[in-house]
Amino acid sequence: MGGGAGCRKNLRRFPAQTLAVRLAQMKEALDVLVEVDLHELEGAALIGALDGVERIRRRCDALAAKVLATVEADGRWAVDGARSMAAWYRARTGRHRSTAAREVRQARALRDHLPETAKALAAGEISADHVAAIVRRTTNTEARRERLRDEEVGEGFLLTHARELDASAFDVALGHWGLRADPEAEDRAYAEASDREEFYLSETTDGYVPGGWLSKPSGQILLDALKARTGTPSKDDRRSPAQRSAQSLVGLAHLGLDSGALRPGARIRPHLSVHVPFETLQRLVAASAPPRRHAGCPLSRGTSASGGNPGAAFGISGGLAVSRDGRGDTGPERAARRAPVDPPAYGRSQACECGQELPEAVIGADLDAAAFGDVPPATFEDGTPLSPTLLARIACTGGLHRVVFGPDSEVLDVGREQRIFTSAQTRAIIARDKHCQYPDCNAPPGEGEVHHSVWWWEQLGPTSVKLGVLLCWGHHDHVHKQRISIERRKRRWVFLRRDGTEIERTTHNRLRR
Repeated sequence: MGGGAGCRKNLRRFPAQTLAVRLAQMKEALDVLVEVDLHELEGAALIGALDGVERIRRRCDALAAKVLATVEADGRWAVDGARSMAAWYRARTGRHRSTAAREVRQARALRDHLPETAKALAAGEISADHVAAIVRRTTNTEARRERLRDEEVGEGFLLTHARELDASAFDVALGHWGLRADPEAEDRAYAEASDREEFYLSETTDGYVPGGWLSKPSGQILLDALKARTGTPSKDDRRSPAQRSAQSLVGLAHLGLDSGALRPGARIRPHLSVHVPFETLQRLVAASAPPRRHAGCPLSRGTSASGGNPGAAFGISGGLAVSRDGRGDTGPERAARRAPVDPPAYGRSQACECGQELPEAVIGADLDAAAFGDVPPATFEDGTPLSPTLLARIACTGGLHRVVFGPDSEVLDVGREQRIFTSAQTRAIIARDKHCQYPDCNAPPGEGEVHHSVWWWEQLGPTSVKLGVLLCWGHHDHVHKQRISIERRKRRWVFLRRDGTEIERTTHNRLRR
């Protein structure tokens, strides 16, 4: 590929032939280059190749914009009935609709309003991102286009900064320039952006997909709130930033709902509602019963801590069921089933079967999911079934409303809401724990709730603050999903995996005990 004065002279005399030949030569050269095995190059050579490709790309972008603007001015694109230059360009190149429209606008702006910017791009002095920013920020109103022609603060002034700043910093600087050039337009843009805001959640087969658009101020507010809610991740937090943001967004919703500030005058405050058949609730209670051996007990290896039925050790039958006629069990069998059950020996200085002293309290999250195979599932209001673990998680902090149906599904009785812990007990637990008790977490009480064993619903009577622990929402979910057991030992909470191993705190926190 020769160059120099001869090439330019031929280009002026025979532009069509020379352009076609040179483009063909460029294509041949690129065909050779893309076959090079870059893994054989050393670091310095690779970086040099990257710089060389960027220089070529900038000049190609400039040539493409020049050709595109000339094609538009020629008008032949409309001969075959294309509705617009962008539509013709999209069909010709296969580009996305928005990309085609943006490139056409950009080529037109470079031709009509930004000739020096086009030259700077062709010289490789600025990137296509700089060009996109200057077109978007400076050519959208008459006042700004007029300011571009200013000798002191016009196009030349902007290009001086474009050569010094990366595209992101340059875009911010252009925002300041545009505001000074046409402040009224900035006000109009703010109002229009606010009117365009939207947010939606589209339900899919297994969840929801968010979407929409927020203005810069609104988006910044949401980002700041998510960052404040997320905090600094711990060194063992393996979640991606997107996963942390998703859980933080749900946490913000928790804060709003739990605060009582949303619809404070409503007869029923906003809440998540699930429907649980009575026999499913009974099975949940039985499947969640606490073990009579401590976590990690050698006698528990290979078997359930309480034998084949998790609730058998405490007088709970795994076969509890409500009669199919809708009236519930009656007679002595029901009385026997509903009789108070002696609580576990935790806190009474009794020994486990292996001889070790039992902890002061045990709050288990393990669950025998197989026990739910023959009972109707709990559901959300739309009929979507809940897994046993999700049901246990919701039941752990939910209020319980009793609704009794007759044989024809008419409502016979509706009970008042019951909660596991009273307000006074909850305040006592908060005063004792002060923050989330999961190892290395210091989330305040306002961002959490009391975790306890669902088994205590079997008592339907007073519960002890010893059987509740303060957890933040994220770790409360984690405890249920990983089925972590929590034991109270020597006035501190110990978190145990299913295999009985302890989830250790960092050395710094252990030294503070």
